[in-house]
Amino acid sequence: MNYMRNTLGPRLRLLTVPMIALTLALWTGVAPAAQTIPVTPSKSTKATNNRAAAYVLQNQLQQLMAKAGYWRQIVRKPNGQLRHEYLIPGASYFELFDWDTYFMGVALSYAHHGKALEGSVRDFLHFTNCRWAYRGYTPRAIDGQQLWALPEMCKPFLAQMALRASLTMHHVAWLKPYYKRLADTLWYWHSARSAPDGLFTWFDGVESGVDNNPAVSSAPADRTEGVDLACYIYREYLAMADLAVLLHKPADVQRYQQLAGQLKHLIQTRLWDARAGTFYNRDSRTGQFIRVPEWTNLVPLWAHVATPQQAHSLITRYVLNPHQFWTPFGIRSLAPNTPWYHPVHGYWQGPIWIVSDYMVMHGLLNYGYTAAAQRLATNTVATLLADIKKTGGLHETYNPNTGQGQNQGSFKSWDLLGAYMVQEAYTGHDAAGIRAQPLPEH
Repeated sequence: MNYMRNTLGPRLRLLTVPMIALTLALWTGVAPAAQTIPVTPSKSTKATNNRAAAYVLQNQLQQLMAKAGYWRQIVRKPNGQLRHEYLIPGASYFELFDWDTYFMGVALSYAHHGKALEGSVRDFLHFTNCRWAYRGYTPRAIDGQQLWALPEMCKPFLAQMALRASLTMHHVAWLKPYYKRLADTLWYWHSARSAPDGLFTWFDGVESGVDNNPAVSSAPADRTEGVDLACYIYREYLAMADLAVLLHKPADVQRYQQLAGQLKHLIQTRLWDARAGTFYNRDSRTGQFIRVPEWTNLVPLWAHVATPQQAHSLITRYVLNPHQFWTPFGIRSLAPNTPWYHPVHGYWQGPIWIVSDYMVMHGLLNYGYTAAAQRLATNTVATLLADIKKTGGLHETYNPNTGQGQNQGSFKSWDLLGAYMVQEAYTGHDAAGIRAQPLPEH
């Protein structure tokens, strides 16, 4: 367990004040008192002022979220076949969803609350290898009374969930009975969704979570090699390696690190279009790129698998380009130079999503574009703060032209990450981070 203490110790000392304040808010429903954020003197007065202003916005957003009880509204008690406390995207939901759960668990780690994320993992893995003949299959959504989304697979975030829950709670013993099933979920991707070139395919857009992504074919299904999918599985390998360290399984550490290295190479070579200077999905049947400028092409920045040269091209030509993804309110989900672009009613075809803002922000940090990451974090927090002040709630998506909230207004889910984005952008802390370097064997 030394790895947990060594990894978390400096981070906990750095984040003590906001963690304590939000822990109290989580359990009492009382907004924490306004925090005084220390500002380190800088050569640039403008940079110092920007930092101070960004923290003020974040603190205001934290206050309003806590006052409204958002943290309590995403935790549900055991319900029917969901036997453990679990996470939901908002008070109106009863379903357990895959990647929403992971990012909510990341947000809750600041309040030292890992029990609901642990329970969510237990509930998902309860249905792995139990009711279907195919090894490793796990439904991507479950409610208390029925399974949802068959035959779509749970997105590859379960190992990342298990790691985040273990680090938050400072113990990993709870996972021992589930470790085999967790490994089987990755076996499923290899056996059922692997393409001839070694990459992996989404069954359809809904399974990918980017429901109407024009770069993922739903008809026919099971043919799109996803850039995002490969990156999520890469992170799953790293998370499994970390968990294997904690569970004293040195052979598994080496195996998962090797798999991660092999997949990283495939992403860099098979999914990179050198002419366009970006990653693209591929059609597994034709081998051709699916040249759609979707935000999912940027996920290799978050996963830290892009080479420095690839990252420079992605960031300068696409991320920071106002004619592609950059807006004053966040990152567009689809570049506007496509026939599918609909910024108001497009769902994933143009509107801003906080989860992609969060990923891109950390992608910018990964490759040294710190000032841009800080601007993106500040813009995102300002968008959320304006929404909650105006409407009393948060929305699922945001208009890239106006910043106005769109779709349902009772959304929580990964919008809660906004409470920490400024902090992470300025300190470099990554609550969703996974060690990408070889880990010592115990």
